[in-house]
Amino acid sequence: MRERIINFLNRPSTLFLSYPKGRIYFLELIIVFAIFLNVFQPFDINNWQALHKHLFLSGYSVVYIGTYGVIYFVYSWFRPAYFRRESWTIGKDLHILSIYVPVTAIHSWFFTDYYIEEVSFSISLFLSFLLHNSFLGIFTLACFGYFIYTKLWPAQLISLATLPPSEDILTDNISVPVTEEPTTVVEELTEESTPIAVTEEPPTVVITEESTEVAPPAPAPTGFIIIKGERVNVSSILYVESKVNTIFIHVLQGNRINTLSKIMTLKAFRELVADYPYIKHCQSSYLVNINRIEQWSEASSKMTFSLCNRTVPVSKDKIPYFKELMKEMGIDKRIGSF
Repeated sequence: MRERIINFLNRPSTLFLSYPKGRIYFLELIIVFAIFLNVFQPFDINNWQALHKHLFLSGYSVVYIGTYGVIYFVYSWFRPAYFRRESWTIGKDLHILSIYVPVTAIHSWFFTDYYIEEVSFSISLFLSFLLHNSFLGIFTLACFGYFIYTKLWPAQLISLATLPPSEDILTDNISVPVTEEPTTVVEELTEESTPIAVTEEPPTVVITEESTEVAPPAPAPTGFIIIKGERVNVSSILYVESKVNTIFIHVLQGNRINTLSKIMTLKAFRELVADYPYIKHCQSSYLVNINRIEQWSEASSKMTFSLCNRTVPVSKDKIPYFKELMKEMGIDKRIGSF
């Protein structure tokens, strides 16, 4: 039973507010709900003879459903790595609903007390709104979620991590060549023998009857990530630096280095580039693109990388790992101290 629940919660879902069409559908839902309230006037509100009754009902639909949109945009601003289309699940939907239900109950509580003088501002009123929003909110958004699931699901099949490198960020167009050599080698080996699975580290050793050959690492994925509405080509990143919950992404464009600053943690950014093994965590405040390293230096138990006349430090505990990695990649050590 426990496994069934976990499998259900991990089922893919549609992050509809991340799509332009999804946001349009969401606004249409508010309008439809406002019409529904004005026509049927539930909760005996038809006995309430106030001139601004219809304005109240329309406003209540904005408060009741619009709160979900506010929570999404505020929450996604602070946790962009959590709100990814390709990893959105039913469990995450329920997580947002667990925040939405009490928050919209508070909004409804204040909104109703402000507009309806006959209503007393009490805890029992808040609890009734909480119970009402728990049942009606989950039912409404579940039905709406199924509707947009059928409308938007085909678009979700395109993952951000697998987008082709057709363009770069900002204005420069830098094509990232994708070589076919590793694929050719694997195909030749498969014809003669069955190779061991190709991994990035360490290189795969393929044993045949006549000789032993070393297959190259699998090609690293290329693609784009979206950071707060900005599209970034991962392969063009040199390194990322973190300072007080602000990251500085240094990107190579043509012959110049551009720096993008974003308010987010380095941990959140690491989650965004988790599918790109060439982005390594080399120091507590730094990530580095090992494909862009030109040279490395070591002196006084310290190690740094050189990338386009920039230097990136390496943590002391990570030095043995990166020294071995530099040797495997054939990156030269710079002579002299730094």
